Formats: sequence, structure tokens, C-alpha cells
Amino acid sequence: MIQRKSAKALLLAVSFAVSATIAGCSKEPAGPAVQPADLVLTNGYVYTVDDSNSVAQAVAISGDRIVFVGSDDDAAAHIGPETDVRDLGGRMVLPGLHDMHIHALGSVEPDACDMQSEPRSLEQTVDFLQGCIDRFGVEEGDWLVALQWPFSAGNQPSERLPTLRAALDAVSTQSPIILWGDDGHHAAVNSAALALAKDRDGNVVGITKETRTTVFADFAEAIAVDENGEPNGGLNEGARLLVRPTFFEDMLGFGAEAPDVMPRIAAKMAANGITSIHDPLNTPESLAMYDWLEKSGQMTFRVRAAIVHAAVDSYREEGLAHIPDYVSQAIQLRDKYSGNRLLMVDGIKLFADAVLEGNPLAKPPTLPVAGILGEFKQPIITGDLEAGTLDISGYVDVDSEACVAAREAGISSFDAAANGNFEQQHGHLPAQCVKSSGVLEHSEEFIKQYIAQLTEAGFHMHVHALSDRGVRVTAQAFADVKEQADSLQTTQSIAHAQLVHPDDQKLLGELGVYSVFTYVWILPGVEYDMSVIPFIDEVKGVADLYNHDHYYMQNVYPVGAMARQGVIPVFGSDTPVGGRDPIPFVSMYAALTREMDGVVLNESQRIGIDEVIASYTINAARMMDHDADLGSIEVGKVADLAVLNQNLVELAGSDNPLAITETQVDLTVFEGNVVFER
Repeated sequence: MIQRKSAKALLLAVSFAVSATIAGCSKEPAGPAVQPADLVLTNGYVYTVDDSNSVAQAVAISGDRIVFVGSDDDAAAHIGPETDVRDLGGRMVLPGLHDMHIHALGSVEPDACDMQSEPRSLEQTVDFLQGCIDRFGVEEGDWLVALQWPFSAGNQPSERLPTLRAALDAVSTQSPIILWGDDGHHAAVNSAALALAKDRDGNVVGITKETRTTVFADFAEAIAVDENGEPNGGLNEGARLLVRPTFFEDMLGFGAEAPDVMPRIAAKMAANGITSIHDPLNTPESLAMYDWLEKSGQMTFRVRAAIVHAAVDSYREEGLAHIPDYVSQAIQLRDKYSGNRLLMVDGIKLFADAVLEGNPLAKPPTLPVAGILGEFKQPIITGDLEAGTLDISGYVDVDSEACVAAREAGISSFDAAANGNFEQQHGHLPAQCVKSSGVLEHSEEFIKQYIAQLTEAGFHMHVHALSDRGVRVTAQAFADVKEQADSLQTTQSIAHAQLVHPDDQKLLGELGVYSVFTYVWILPGVEYDMSVIPFIDEVKGVADLYNHDHYYMQNVYPVGAMARQGVIPVFGSDTPVGGRDPIPFVSMYAALTREMDGVVLNESQRIGIDEVIASYTINAARMMDHDADLGSIEVGKVADLAVLNQNLVELAGSDNPLAITETQVDLTVFEGNVVFER
């Protein structure tokens, strides 16, 4: 954590203090002669994010502190013969940006087979992966690992390749293959990889139609199947780790050499104007890499690192007995890095639920996994994605006599002939008679006790709570320990909040929870929304996806409503999810408009430009407990600044807010030092 103001900084503030007001209105108090500053920025649009969001022209910096904010005329007193003076030509200045949910080690591209989130049909995917085998010299029998697979875009099947498994088998039947989804929650594998799955005792038994519902029954909902109940290659969440447990090393680069990647990460943060981050997924290996960067003197940002535990048996009662061990491990890591200035190991990350995307292109459509308060719908999908005819023709009546009989008979017992007869008679497969509300990542009791015990140990709690059931369980667990969290001055935050019931919006507001939104996800898009909305609400075809009468549309990413009720919105890119760049300004546009291609995803949930900027700056600084030193441009605060090539306030009020997405950072200052200049 940034230290509170030193005596020297307080003396500077007394000597050099100037009220940060609109340009031309600041006044120098009488006092000692002003010492020349190290760096002075003039002729700018300095958006201070102070209590009144005042705008100034100039900023002066001495050492790592801001010593003046005001007019160009008054800034002249801080300019000496050695002062570095930058004329900004009217450009906008913001406090250094905060990214409150970023897996920074995954923000740089490794030398590996990387699909770069580019949509491809299954036929095209085969060609791409065969190219990776040649490029990286993958020998027969060796793993082929592909990163950044866009699970919710492309992937159109063909007659030759009806499933993900068939496509990857077409690449190789000898080498195990895994495509890690670019969301960090999905994967696709071939038959050779499925055969490597291990049971609880470490025995290789493989994932099959039989073992899915026996040995791996705890993971059944995360193992996608084809029309005959055979695994179709789609794996979600913990099911992925049954075949390859090295997610952190593969996807997030935890196995890389620090000198090879950490300076590149620092450079990327600086180029995006990001000077503080919250990394919500850390192990001892990643913490050592951050520690190396700080000790190397190349760190251009400060980080709160949240520790994640690979919870064992967390669905079962015996899993509760492991929580004290997790607390002990976290305390040891916190103590180990307590002497670091820029690395704070005082947060904990927990996954309450998974994700809400299903697969409408599979037959039968694969249901989402995240736990919801109701039941998932079973849409009947028709048409073709590539031809632009994909649609919803109706829904399965899961309470019909035929579905009840299918469930009683055991859906997994249907063979190919029985499936064909059932589909011909009823218009859908028996597998679509399944009732599901999804799952939580742990039992409710585990979530409750884990949050309680880690809060008691003085950790900031950060929970992935994406769907309405996950949010509800998290909100109630937070409420149980709110008094203790406040007494220990620890924060409570949730990540993503894609679907939040109105009752829980209200409770989270009463608790004053920080909600980290990945704003760019709010932008609508039919291809993605077809993977979510038809499973939540019964929609009358694609044309009805964005019907505001539906539950999903009313409660999807409810940024505005939650903010109005007391929730504190903050920005988190979730990089490398969806791409390796944090794209802060594309995300700003999304929060402002929620619009893409003329479609708005619930206009009532928009927030204004002042609120958007606050979520990147002062709100996030409060979540990191360093708002006394950071988050706004005020005298006495640490000099973290970002100079932009465009004025966000002007663009937000213009008839072309889309231009915000083209904003670039021209200059980044971290603790008084210029760490990036375009």
C-alpha cells in the first residue's frame, strides 16, 4: 500500500499548495519562495477527479508528488532552468488509470499456438491447428496446446465435422489437443485428451459416456455431450483440469521466466496509462514474478495481488476442514511480501460461479454452467450461423409426458436409434428434457465459511459472481461479515455481475460493495447473445432477443441501477479474456452507450462520463485503499498521470461518442517519472 504522506510531502503541500480549480482561477498563497518543480505540464485539460471534478490547465510535480494544480500563469512560478516543461497543446490529463481485474501475466503474447480470439469455423480451425503442429514441431504423442480460442464466436460445424471433438480428432488422433477458451472458463479437446482424464485417486480412466455420469459425476454438467450422450469435446471449468491441470502455466504464463515477460508487461501497462492494478488470480509462482519486477526497478505500476486456492472437495462437507489451511497459506504469503512497496499481497479471490454461455451450435445445444435462481430453458435452434439464418423456433416442454418418461428411463441410456426415434416423434432430442439450474463452483456453506474466515484474517475479499444465484450467495455471505470487514478496514468486491436480481442489487448497494465491471462485455452482439439469452428467457426468435420485458434484459450488467443504490462501480478489463490488450477506452465507450450496430443493451443502465472516469480512478483507488494518495490530481498526492490524445468529456457529449474508442495515451507518468511517451 502507498504510504501516507511523509513529513516532507506535507511540507511541500504547505509550501506549494494551490486549490485545484477551473483554469485561470487558482491563487498562490503568500509564503516561502516556490522551489522549481521537476516536471510541469501546461496548456492542458486537466480533469482532476477532485470532489467537484474541476478542470485545470497545469500540473507541477516535484519528486513523486504533485505540488501544484491550477492555471498556466500560476504554474510559471514552478518553472526553473532545470524543469522539464511539456506543452500539452490542449490535451486531456487524467489520474493514472486503475484496472481492478486484470491477469497481467496473460497480457503479453507468448511464443505459442495462439488463436488470438479470431473466429473460425471448425474446418478453418483444423487448418490453423495443423499449421501450429508444423510451426512448433509438435511430435506425435506430444500435447498441442492452443491459446485464446474464441469459444463463443465462429466454431460453425460442418457435415464432416459436426462437433468440436470431431474437428480436433481431424487434426490428430495421437497427440492430445486442448484449446483454452479466451474467457478462461471453456476448453475444447480431442479424443486423445479425453482419454487422459484422471479420477480422484490419480488413476487414468478417461472421460466417456459412462464415466461422465459415474466417476466424473461432480463434473457432468461441465462436460458437453453430443446427441448420443458421448462427450463432444467441450469442457468447462474444473472439467478442463481433469485432462490437463496446467491452466495457469498455459493460459496465464505462470511458468515463464520473469526477465522474459515482466518488463513487457510493465511496458504494456504504461502504454495504456495504467498505473495501478488488481490481479485477482495469484499463486506463489506469479507473486515471485511480480516481486522480481519490483526488485528489478522496472515496475511502472503497483499491484494488489489476490491469492487463489485450488479448493479440494469444496462441494462436500469434508471440504470445509481445508479452509483453515487456506487461511494459513494466505497469511504466510502476505507476510512474505509485507516489505514490498509496490506489491500488496492482501487480497483473496474466490469463484462463486462459472459463466453463462451455452453453445447453440451443438446438437443438442449445450446449456450454460453458472448457477441461476431459476431453470435454464431448452431452446430449439434452427438455421445456420454462416448463412445468417440461425434462429430459435421454439422451446422444449421439459414437463411434457415424453420428457418426464425420458428422464425416468434415464437419458444416458438412449442409444442412437432411440434418440433418432424420439427426435422424429417429438421434434427434439431426449437430452433436451434435462432440467438444470447450473452449479456453483463450491457449496453455499463453503463459500460462506471461506469468506468469513479469510475476512477474519484481514484479507480483502474479491468474488467472481457472474450470475444471479452466484451473486445472491456472495451478497448474503458478505452481509454476514460486513461489520467485521468494516472494523478491519477490508473491502468486499464482486467481479462481472452479468445477471443480478433486483433484490441483490439493493443488498449490494446497502453493503457498499465494489462491483468490477468489464464494460466491453456490455456491448450487444447477436452471435454472443444467442449463447446466453435463449437459455435464460423464452424468446420468440432472434428478433426478440433484446425484448425489454424479459428478465435478462432488465437485469443484465445493471451498472446504473446498482450505482444508484450504493454499489461502487469500478473498471476491470479481465485481460487476457477476449484479448491481450486492456482496451480501457473501448470499455469507456461501452459503459457510456451500451450500444453496438444500433442495438442498445438496456439504455437505463448507462452511466455518464464523470461516473465512468471515476470508476477508472478515484473509485478504484478507494477499493485499493490508497485514495489518500492516488485516484485524483490534487496537491500532495502521488504523481500518477495519463495524457490522452483526445478529450473524453467532449467526445462523450458529442454526436460521435464512438470516437472515444480511438483514444490513445500519449504520456504516462508514474510516481513523477515519465514511463511512457508515444
